[in-house]
Amino acid sequence: MSLFKKYGYWVHSGKYTALQKSATLAMGILSFMLLARILGPAGFGVWGLFLIISSITETARTALIRNAFIRFIHKSDKRQHASLQGTAFVLSLFISVVLAMIFLLFAAPAANWLKAPALATMLRIYAITMMVCAFFAHCEMLLNAKMDFRGVCWMYCIRQGLLVLLIAICYFLNFPINEYILSWFYLLSVLVGSLVGLKISSPYLEWGFENYRAWLYQLWNFGKYVFGTNFFSLLFRSTDNFITSNYFGPAVSAYYNASLRIGNLVDMPSQVLGDILFPKIAKYDAADKAVIKNMYEKTVGAIFIFSIPALLIILLMPSAILYILAGKKFLIAAPILRITVFFGFILPFLKQFGTIMDATGHPAINFRVMFFAFIFDVGANLIGVHFFGVIGAALGTATTYLAVFIVTQSILHKMFGIKWFNVFRNTFSLYTEILNMIKNTIGARSGKIWQTPISKIK
Repeated sequence: MSLFKKYGYWVHSGKYTALQKSATLAMGILSFMLLARILGPAGFGVWGLFLIISSITETARTALIRNAFIRFIHKSDKRQHASLQGTAFVLSLFISVVLAMIFLLFAAPAANWLKAPALATMLRIYAITMMVCAFFAHCEMLLNAKMDFRGVCWMYCIRQGLLVLLIAICYFLNFPINEYILSWFYLLSVLVGSLVGLKISSPYLEWGFENYRAWLYQLWNFGKYVFGTNFFSLLFRSTDNFITSNYFGPAVSAYYNASLRIGNLVDMPSQVLGDILFPKIAKYDAADKAVIKNMYEKTVGAIFIFSIPALLIILLMPSAILYILAGKKFLIAAPILRITVFFGFILPFLKQFGTIMDATGHPAINFRVMFFAFIFDVGANLIGVHFFGVIGAALGTATTYLAVFIVTQSILHKMFGIKWFNVFRNTFSLYTEILNMIKNTIGARSGKIWQTPISKIK
């Protein structure tokens, strides 16, 4: 059987998701390279803090509704979809309003605590962006539920592409740019991305409010755990950044942020397969243990096909990678990058753990694990920074990742019989299949050449 036929769903669905992630990854690298040189460590540190806060906010807000919406749309009658959609959008808009008010009230205190005064104005502008994000999030959620990954790809590529284009224009025309202008660029990119999303998702948009109270209860009851999980998960992944900024200021935090962003580049395959896996596995229940075990082990195994070579390159040449992507001012971060790359070996296990828990109706377990991870990470980072300085944050986070890996794998083994070492068996098996496919393809072409009369070979 052909490798493409064997993994038909993943190849077909993954081509658009991979294109989206690859394009946004490439544009993210380009903006990273430009802004690291335009802003310098101090300015880039503030921009990095803004991106972390916006990422936490958008991801956690979307998580309150997205996973529940996708699960319920696959489990409910088609006649109820309009009411489910209407309720989901109103809930999303309400949360956006609440979050916008929080940003307006606490922008200054947060900026002072992080020792980044410019961040206050940026967060106030972001309060407006939050309102626009409600439309972007609804369209993205709906297209994912319908498995229209092509539409999601266009939304993200246009949103990210516009932001990078504006930064590049300013860079090449020597137009002065600062963190304040960047926050307006961010707002404009989200607005354009939302308009594109509304256009693409228009065939699926249905607005209804019958039985909205029941849907509101179900969305909130399921989503509150996913919201908490994502909130604490993102705080857990950002604790080291916040602590280094509070202890040493945004300029020093920029070195840490640059290392994390480079390490996160390797996380793209995990994001691609996670987005595809959730709607696929949402059709199953926790009783389907064999199916879930197989999907988890093969999905994480497939992620490592791409991740392992990239991680090894970064481990061997951290200074060269930093010089190419961020410039010589960031070379001091090489020891930090070497530690943060370690996270890349554990992240795929943790991300797909969350996908499995949410998709099979166990968001409460996922929430408890991420809350534990956040609390543990705060303590580990404070101890690490106290004894080892900036590099101590990386050591503290690495310790947390190892502890959470042990906990999550114990849960998965108990619930579904999942074995972490089977992941690497699958990675090796997939490497073998790919090599055999290449060998067979080359062999088939060579055979055709030898069977062709010499007179016809040009």
